[in-house]
Amino acid sequence: MALKRPLPALMGGVSLSVLVSLGALAHQHLRTDALEERLLREVNTLTHAEHPRPAHITATRPGTFGDAMVPLLPALLQQARATPAPSATEAATLEAVTEGRAPVTDLPASRLEALERGLPLLRQVLAATHAESGGLPEDLRPLSGPEVSRRDALIHALRHVMEDAALETRRLVSRGEADPAVDTCLDTLALSRELALGGGLVGQRLSAAGYARAWRACADAIDAASLSRKQQAVSQLTRLHEGFPPVSLTLHEEAVAAQLHAFRDLLTDEGRAALPPTWFDAPEQPSALSRRLQWRQWVEDADRLLAVADQPAEERRRSLAALEARKAGESFRQAEAPSVRLSPEDLEAIELRTLRSEALIALAEVDVARAEKGQWPRALPTRTTSLVLEPVDETRVSIRSCIQGLMPEPLVVKADGAPARHQVHDVP
Repeated sequence: MALKRPLPALMGGVSLSVLVSLGALAHQHLRTDALEERLLREVNTLTHAEHPRPAHITATRPGTFGDAMVPLLPALLQQARATPAPSATEAATLEAVTEGRAPVTDLPASRLEALERGLPLLRQVLAATHAESGGLPEDLRPLSGPEVSRRDALIHALRHVMEDAALETRRLVSRGEADPAVDTCLDTLALSRELALGGGLVGQRLSAAGYARAWRACADAIDAASLSRKQQAVSQLTRLHEGFPPVSLTLHEEAVAAQLHAFRDLLTDEGRAALPPTWFDAPEQPSALSRRLQWRQWVEDADRLLAVADQPAEERRRSLAALEARKAGESFRQAEAPSVRLSPEDLEAIELRTLRSEALIALAEVDVARAEKGQWPRALPTRTTSLVLEPVDETRVSIRSCIQGLMPEPLVVKADGAPARHQVHDVP
């Protein structure tokens, strides 16, 4: 007669099996050796990454943008420290002048004097964009180290440079020196592009801000320039447009930097020794077990985000909403990486930069077509679904956005030889 196993013993065996399975699963999730190997590999890749891009001029200089900028950084920081922050009224006047809504003579004499003093350094920074390859100075990269105060100071200094460059473009236009104004504005847009190449989200934001500051002055400069300069500007603007990095690369940089900031103390001694020297110091933090789970979650979240980051704008919005819904339905989530995300503000800034870049190309093409053929084209030569060409009168057409809320004020293109209706010509 077969012996029957007691029910408690049977249940105990099942419970033990479940516990063993759960323990194995927990062990697998708490192991970070694969995460460490991946992180070290990605740090090495990004640290040594090159950033080729189409140069906006034909006579390039050897080396990278970063190489050309390194000797200029001390002077940039010193100039920024010596420049007082403008008052709200002064900032509003500066913006109005730069965008062409007020004459250059509205600026205080002290501001124009400061612009003159800074021109030699400004021209050196803009000339750095003539390098044959992109790539930022080490201090401006997300993986430069855990200390960000110097990076923040340089970002502030470069923001000031782009504001001055846009203002100098406007001043040259007001003097009737349109061709040199185009040279200055295209170098300014090139500087904005350089800052996005390997600069993480901070670089992308600064790049978008540079385009926002300079593009109206650039549009007026191109509109007023000679035909040969307009023709050259078309190809230059196109090369600048083609050189923006994919959003996924930016987010990848942020994801790797976030892991270094938050989890490098969880690396093995050998792993920490393989990091760049600025990351060697890794103070131990509490809650190591939960942070290992958090590390895995951050990597999984970043992978899902990178997979949709380069989709067309509307498709990307839907994908991002789906990712948020998925996260909302997950249980036991850890705190998320604060910097590895695409906020609505970042998305709008990046999309606006793209739209403004396309609009400048379209403006130059339309202006050239009118000068060469004696009549306005019926549609934009550049294939874009975001912009539309509309007549204003016999001497003017406008280029406006089809996307509601973006670029609410259209660009107005004047036929060569037509009197300027809104441009104030003054010589400060």
